[in-house]
Amino acid sequence: MKAIKLIACLATLCLLLSSCSLQSRRINDLTVVQALAIDGRKGQTEVSLQYLNLFANGGSTEQLQGNITEVCAGRGKNISCAIANASKSVSNSVFQGQNKIVIFGFDYAKSSIDEGLEYLLESSSSRPDVLCAMSKGTAGEIIKSKEKGAKIPAENLYKLLKLGEENAQAAAVTACDLLNLYNDETSDIFLPVLSANENKAECCGVAVFSNEKYAKTLSGEGITGFLLAKNRVKRGVVSLNSKAAGITSLNILSSAAKHSVEIKNNKIVFCIKLKVRAEINETEKSIKAPLGEKEYILLKKEAKARLESICKSAVLECFSQQSDPFMCARYLYLADMSLYHSLKNNWRASLPSVEVEVNCDLSLIR
Repeated sequence: MKAIKLIACLATLCLLLSSCSLQSRRINDLTVVQALAIDGRKGQTEVSLQYLNLFANGGSTEQLQGNITEVCAGRGKNISCAIANASKSVSNSVFQGQNKIVIFGFDYAKSSIDEGLEYLLESSSSRPDVLCAMSKGTAGEIIKSKEKGAKIPAENLYKLLKLGEENAQAAAVTACDLLNLYNDETSDIFLPVLSANENKAECCGVAVFSNEKYAKTLSGEGITGFLLAKNRVKRGVVSLNSKAAGITSLNILSSAAKHSVEIKNNKIVFCIKLKVRAEINETEKSIKAPLGEKEYILLKKEAKARLESICKSAVLECFSQQSDPFMCARYLYLADMSLYHSLKNNWRASLPSVEVEVNCDLSLIR
């Protein structure tokens, strides 16, 4: 019996090893894409592909210590044609199964973002979990950034967006997020905005769209307010000029947002209930003397008002541009179905008149 088990184990091991070997050979025969940049240029679509180049210089140890990617480019009448033309400059078939990020150039996003979304929706190469972003300039310059000598620059971009969202400084938007908003006729898409130089990229805003047309880029505290409203903040820092404590900062430890719509005095009111747990950092006035109970109560009131203000301002800024990335119309449907249907076909024109109420339940740790 033991001999039979031993033989079975050996057979299984051989199968696993042979499977790895086959997979390795298949990968060797592919151009494995890590990032896709999409730009519009002279009436055509231009793509740049950042792909792995593990076997350059014979796969030497020295090569693997630095950047192990290269970038190729191609043009065509659409994204698929441009990728096909880009693939002519590499020796193996293009494989996008490990692609980490798709970046749309600013000019392309302004004129043709709907074509990019259709590609994400219909292409067999598209993955629902791939991150999407927009560049401040061209998308190609983002993936050509060396990212401080990273082995795979696209991996750094991926982490930049993921950690940026957790810290309320960027939005990590997947293709699935985009398509859910795109397929909802009354909702609008949004994208994180990246800028780059030769050495590194950084998050510099969140772009909102109105009916697939670029509307505005939120920056600074607008990003934090937007992410608070979208229920996408895990932690973050908000500055506060307090009468009770002087110049200080609010360190968000956790945040949650709930949405609803109410009809008040024949007006549509978009209601956001925030539940935030936070602590105070670097209180200017508490250096010389600890805050008393009165100062603490005042500080909590000021911090609550500050969070409500930046959240409300970001939402109103979107609504003023006729952009609804918050799916407000869906909550209107739940509140008043007949009113929703009467406004549905021209919903975005109604957005500037929608009022916003933000109520923050703040738990402030001393």
